[in-house]
Amino acid sequence: MVSRPSQTLPLPPSRGLGRRFWMLWAAFLIANLGTGISAVGFPWLATSLTREPLLIALIGVAAELPWLLLSLPIGAIVDRADHRRVLAATHWGRAALVGGIALALYLDLMALAILYVVAFTLGTLTVANENAAQTILPRLVVRERLQVANARLTIADTVAGVFVGPWVGGLLVGVALAVPFTVDAVLFVASGLLVMMLPTAEPQVSEVSASMRADLIAGLRFFWGHRPLRDLGLLLGVLNMAGAVAIATQVLFAQEILGLTAVQYGLLFMVGAIGGMIGAQGTPWLERRIGPRRVLLASLAGSAAALVIVGLTSSGIVVALALSASAGLGLSWNIITISYRQRIVPEGLLGRVNSIYRLISWGPLPLGSAIGGLLVTLGQFFGGREIGLRTPVLVAAAVIAILFVIALTRYSTGLWSRTGSVDADDQE
Repeated sequence: MVSRPSQTLPLPPSRGLGRRFWMLWAAFLIANLGTGISAVGFPWLATSLTREPLLIALIGVAAELPWLLLSLPIGAIVDRADHRRVLAATHWGRAALVGGIALALYLDLMALAILYVVAFTLGTLTVANENAAQTILPRLVVRERLQVANARLTIADTVAGVFVGPWVGGLLVGVALAVPFTVDAVLFVASGLLVMMLPTAEPQVSEVSASMRADLIAGLRFFWGHRPLRDLGLLLGVLNMAGAVAIATQVLFAQEILGLTAVQYGLLFMVGAIGGMIGAQGTPWLERRIGPRRVLLASLAGSAAALVIVGLTSSGIVVALALSASAGLGLSWNIITISYRQRIVPEGLLGRVNSIYRLISWGPLPLGSAIGGLLVTLGQFFGGREIGLRTPVLVAAAVIAILFVIALTRYSTGLWSRTGSVDADDQE
């Protein structure tokens, strides 16, 4: 074993979240505004380069592949690193990448191959950024306030990344395709600067293994030995894969089935974000009233029902309302499970356990995106373009409905118990 300084800071009083949290929150808000703008800018750029569903889906595969390939080593690195510097570096790295896209568009040098490379690199930086953000939070907020802190971060994500960002992105796309990427670059630079203003930690010695392999084995042993955590990770892996199937070609669905413009596509996100904000704000109250198990089950059932509605309608308004309800339940899932993970995992293991959890739960995303593109291709071959674009949404709904039945009948321990126990010792 070797020693290194950890970044343990004196925590704020339990009655408040503290100035350091709000600095992180502000950086999170700004960065997610950029991400929200990209949510419209990137797919619209892709459809300007190709109309082939499989080629568009492969952009999602490239962006999500780092979750599968790099989650484990990045988690071990995050546990050894200064989380503040990791966050800043990933923000600035994303600024350079989206700035490069803008420059390529200004110079008329954009190509589909460039988009694949940028998508993969952005995905890599996102893996590191999200791991570091979740790992640093328990060092800024007392344990009793983690649920509230995660709810505040989720609301910031929803407001900036889903409510305002896509709408602004749609407006900026209408000016020129390069403009949203230019704005993104500025926002990511600002977010990185704000993170670096967080106070440095007082040195405190903690131990990590001299071998990254040994570090990863320790994290894997904790994760696999904790049954509720393992069940959540496996379930979320299939759930996320189904979601990736549904959204792999959503921009083509919006353009050709719903007949939306770039601005209207952004507004679709905005309506969905309203439900997300309601869900995020009400999660602590909802969990106290009905328990975490029922909230998680409702999230699965609501997601399946929403996708059925989306897959059968041609109305943008109906789709927006369905997505709004689903978003609220989905964010409740995130807040409950992230807070649970932050409470039960020892601080020195959190980065590694986060990476293992993300590998299992997010690793299937590229497979889901590829399947979504293939389902569109097969569906349009046998039933035409419209049938093809609807097929992955309905297939995803069926998969999530099966997950609901499995969760309802199988999971009853730890976080899934009817009492909502989150006992850290609840292991096999």
